[in-house]
Amino acid sequence: MTDTSQRAHTDHLAQSRDHFRWRREHMEALAILKRAEAAIFEHEARILDHDAEIARHEEAINHGDAHADAPPAGEHARFTKAHADGAEHHDGLLVAIRALSQHLETRS
Repeated sequence: MTDTSQRAHTDHLAQSRDHFRWRREHMEALAILKRAEAAIFEHEARILDHDAEIARHEEAINHGDAHADAPPAGEHARFTKAHADGAEHHDGLLVAIRALSQHLETRS
């Protein structure tokens, strides 16, 4: 094997190792992105639940028990805490996702 062939062979082996590593890392990254997507869907479900509770509370406040059942004791405090906890989770997740945009290149 000539020196040129030997260098090419060495380069090819190194590049193949890089490709295997990159593929493994891509699969790991995609798994993380799927978990992030699931977390967003889960947060959306909690938001919908909270919106329904807000509407029910507002009905009870504005029109009394005839329109909606009075909320159980402590429910408002529980949803207020869940709202605050969700806001922190929401902000952290979106900051992380938006940080990805600097690594996404557009190819034409």
